[in-house]
Amino acid sequence: MKLLMITRKIDSKDGLAGFTYNWVKKLAQNLDKLYVICLEKGDVSGLAANIEIYSLGKENGKNRFKEFFNFCKFATRLVPKVDGVFSHQNPEYGIFIAPWCKIFSKKLIAWYVHKRVGLKLKILNFLVDHVVSVSKESFRLQSKKLILLHHGIDTDLFSFVDKQEHNELRLLSISRISATKQIDKMLDLVVELKQKIDKKIILKIVGEPSLAEDVKYLDTLKQRVKHLDLIDNVEFLGSKSNNETPGLYQWADIFLNFSQTGSIDKTVLEAMSCGTLVLVSNEAFAPIFTKLNIDCYLNSDKSAVDLVIGLLNKNSKTLRLSLRNYVLHNHDLDHLARKIVNLY
Repeated sequence: MKLLMITRKIDSKDGLAGFTYNWVKKLAQNLDKLYVICLEKGDVSGLAANIEIYSLGKENGKNRFKEFFNFCKFATRLVPKVDGVFSHQNPEYGIFIAPWCKIFSKKLIAWYVHKRVGLKLKILNFLVDHVVSVSKESFRLQSKKLILLHHGIDTDLFSFVDKQEHNELRLLSISRISATKQIDKMLDLVVELKQKIDKKIILKIVGEPSLAEDVKYLDTLKQRVKHLDLIDNVEFLGSKSNNETPGLYQWADIFLNFSQTGSIDKTVLEAMSCGTLVLVSNEAFAPIFTKLNIDCYLNSDKSAVDLVIGLLNKNSKTLRLSLRNYVLHNHDLDHLARKIVNLY
């Protein structure tokens, strides 16, 4: 089988889009040929011979007219060759490719995971054969075309390791720097933990801002670190590639995720896949942790400090393996890739 995938960026070293490189690699293992049209291309070394990447050229400078011309050229050349088209995440990609899919009678399936429902998503839903998502919270438009699968975590990359003994409490956050991520509350947590735990506390914050207000938020966070006397406790690491993050998860004792999107965040699953304890305020994880019998869901009725101390007291290899096994059985990328290909 031959498929065409359309996505924003293929770059193994990119902090946000790096995971797409692994998706391409895993999808191609189930195909004779995988063509990829991307807006931007970075480091694509190491991909199999049955993968061909076609960039619209944004890496050479933004030029909307040239990008659209290239898209039309590649779509006309590639759609007739394939058995189906897979549009990844951005609704406009599925919308733009739909005319070629209709002309050449190719099945069009779109992946979408976000709480936002807008006009683009409604148009996409009308044009595609199926929409694939993780949960109803991740695709909030009523649709008979919706197929729920699961996240795709590369469990080979995000692997389990035994934790080494150390005399620190190691906390980690990996996300886009934004007020919606509530990183300021993580700083407050460090302050409280310093008063209750007799060991050095280190919080590593990975990510970078993308909007002007996010840049201001990052400046505010850095000022708070100084004001709260946390310079020796908090490190801002900036953006890290997808290949660098497993080592960070494996370093950490507890991964923090204080966003409240209402959907399952893949960074939490990546941490769990590495056998790292997690503290999460996202309600989508509440039934998962109840099933696993681990108290790491933070809401207004619970103290973050008490939950951290409770996790440390119950920390064991058995507990960490149960987190790893949940991801293996429910969100493995190899399984997801096969399911997507089978839809065609």
